[in-house]
Amino acid sequence: MATERYHPLFAVDLATACAYYDSIARTLGNRFRANVRSIIQSTIERPESFGRIGGEFRGALVDWFPYVVVFTVDDDLPSIFGLRHAASDRSDWFGRTMPAASGEPAEAPESASRGDSTMEDQPRRPRDP
Repeated sequence: MATERYHPLFAVDLATACAYYDSIARTLGNRFRANVRSIIQSTIERPESFGRIGGEFRGALVDWFPYVVVFTVDDDLPSIFGLRHAASDRSDWFGRTMPAASGEPAEAPESASRGDSTMEDQPRRPRDP
């Protein structure tokens, strides 16, 4: 029995962010991956402990990184919709709908997993105050 569902584009979100951190330092990318895994595990174990960020959507901050795992909870099953940079425009955080049959994350496109993304695909860094 599945313990969570993923939107198919979550894998693309993750691959894009990982490619960015890998380009800085492989160890940074590995730390990011581990922290994303950890926060997803927390959303599975205690989804109601994360606050609502818009409608039924909840947000779980990734430790040490400016990213939010956006998810909902339906019948105690977390549905993970995306991985968003905390400084990005929130208006596009909630536009995804979950396909009828959604299980494990789909494979990311080959270009995203190789890090062939353009600057427009890169996560935005927060601006200095």
